[in-house]
Amino acid sequence: MIKDLVCALDYSVCAEWALALFVVAFATITYGTLRLSQDASDRFASIPLSDDVEDPRS
Repeated sequence: MIKDLVCALDYSVCAEWALALFVVAFATITYGTLRLSQDASDRFASIPLSDDVEDPRS
């Protein structure tokens, strides 16, 4: 009985939900990246070049 139930399940919906979740996350990250100001972008870009420990968001 349980074997028949498991065989009847359709997992293709899970793949579609995973793809939709990926697209939403990718679009959100891309939107957040494009919203950054030039000043914030320059501060984030200079992090690996500076020896001082500083918070780029402040």
